[in-house]
Amino acid sequence: MKIAAAVMAAAIVVLGLSACSTESKDDAQNQVNNALTSGQQALESAKGSAGSALESAKQSAGTAIDQGKSALFVATFRGAYAPLAADRDDADIEKILTTTCTEVAKGTDKEAVEKEIITLAENNGTAPTQEQAGHIYELAKAACP
Repeated sequence: MKIAAAVMAAAIVVLGLSACSTESKDDAQNQVNNALTSGQQALESAKGSAGSALESAKQSAGTAIDQGKSALFVATFRGAYAPLAADRDDADIEKILTTTCTEVAKGTDKEAVEKEIITLAENNGTAPTQEQAGHIYELAKAACP
């Protein structure tokens, strides 16, 4: 809207100046056309920038883990692995999820991610078995965007 108003203002100024001067009507028309073309280019550029910003925001939202899935992961982890969840806050358990999702998105090998899960899920000297880490991996992967 601001760009369109600026283009109109520029056209009025050009027309006003041409009426006060001795320039021919063709020169005045060329100036108006140039002003309109510049305004249209600026408008298209602004539209492109806004579109890029919107697309970037959509991509960021697409990579965020859904809060409902995150809460479900935490609740399932607490229920299935009580010794690993004892005395841990939700954010600590969510870190297992976010780390797993990040590694899955990067294409990290499943076994390497499971090793990381064993490290992250360890609690007070109790670590998940390789089989449990595999289950946690699958649980987390299902919650990933």
